[in-house]
Amino acid sequence: MVKQSIAAITLAFALLLASCGGSSAPAPAPATGGEAPATGGEAPAAGGEAVTINFLTLQDDDLLIATNATIEAWKRSDPQYANVTVNIQAVPFAQIFPAIETAVASGADLDLFLADGPDMKHYAFNNAAIPLDKYFTAEEINGFLPINVQAGSYNGVFYSPGIMESCSLMFYNKDMTDEAGVQPPQGYQGWTMEEALPNWQKTVKSDAGGNVSQWGLRWGQGTYWGDYELGIVRRSAGPKGSPTYMGMAADGVTFKGYMDTPEALRAYEFQRSWYQGDIPISPQEPINQIFFNKQAAFYISPDNAIGTINRMFPDGDFNYGVTGIPYFADGAQICHTDSWHFGVSPASKNQDTAAALVKFMTGPEGAKIWYDLVRQLPARVELLNTLPEYSQPPQQYFAQAVQAIGEPRIQTPGYTEYQQVFAEFMQNVAQSDAPIDALVADAVTKIESAVAKYKGWNE
Repeated sequence: MVKQSIAAITLAFALLLASCGGSSAPAPAPATGGEAPATGGEAPAAGGEAVTINFLTLQDDDLLIATNATIEAWKRSDPQYANVTVNIQAVPFAQIFPAIETAVASGADLDLFLADGPDMKHYAFNNAAIPLDKYFTAEEINGFLPINVQAGSYNGVFYSPGIMESCSLMFYNKDMTDEAGVQPPQGYQGWTMEEALPNWQKTVKSDAGGNVSQWGLRWGQGTYWGDYELGIVRRSAGPKGSPTYMGMAADGVTFKGYMDTPEALRAYEFQRSWYQGDIPISPQEPINQIFFNKQAAFYISPDNAIGTINRMFPDGDFNYGVTGIPYFADGAQICHTDSWHFGVSPASKNQDTAAALVKFMTGPEGAKIWYDLVRQLPARVELLNTLPEYSQPPQQYFAQAVQAIGEPRIQTPGYTEYQQVFAEFMQNVAQSDAPIDALVADAVTKIESAVAKYKGWNE
């Protein structure tokens, strides 16, 4: 994983914003580099004040297409926004969180950002986002799923609405599983880890020299080693309510006795076997788009993978299925909830305009546009309840699972620090031969040191 210094990210962000110059380009073509095209096209002759909004977001083709489309609809929705230009900077997942903080700390011209739900408490605590409760009525806030409001709130104050909810299940390439004679269970319950492993192994293909042409599994989206999917494995090793399942003490700063339990250590060893076992099922260096490029048989993801498949294979020539997310027989099935949220920067000189864009993007019209392009569980209650596809497989499984096995990721303002250390830890589990107990002891020490400053945050 390429790592950049905080100073380098800050400088790069400032230079990019300085270079944007308020230019406009057609939408919604997907971005191909580090920066998405600015939205806007030809601004109407009549309209409100010419304003430029700088928006930091994730480098992801589907999200960028949806972002451009909703911004275009917002500009058409009210003449006062017709002359607003939105400059989009898109960065990879691993860079977006430090980029937000360093942009705020350096006074860079940032108005709006996209952030993972659990990080919003971190940004609220560190004054990197402003409260949005003055822009949303109580009725409007109640229009979001309660777990989404919980993730976007800090100490009872509403900071951030979410655009999606999530629950990861297991996709599979049906052509590959049929060829291997593997029949995944139907429904969200799925296999245990112990049952899944031999089935993953059956789908691996390699030549006489041991070169793998088809992998069994990619556990998680993209190439990041983050907590959203990989943290599920250890939590599923413990019964519901156990320290292993909880993942962290209620104080939000204690990880010893939770992240390093005997059940958790066994889970990490099991994960290592995916990359270094007798029959490795996952590459040690993650391959981007591995499932969509038909290089892996199984894939752990929320239902946004359906939107990607629809976009990449509009003729329907990707034969896939969905089954439950595996869990350990002595533990409990779990999927992590929450997804992307919008935040407004305290450095913004156009906070009202930025907040208006957030309200539209997460409101009835914007949320529907976003859903139609991304196809992930919406955060809006009435939209989720009126989508017929969630009443039948495979999307029905996600709607059922988020209610039956969904759990928030650990709720702490130290989530950002935790996730950074956890990602490095998981990469070491996969790629190094260091003893697991030594790796996890080091990770716990680093995490607790990094989050100690938050002690007492929820008292």
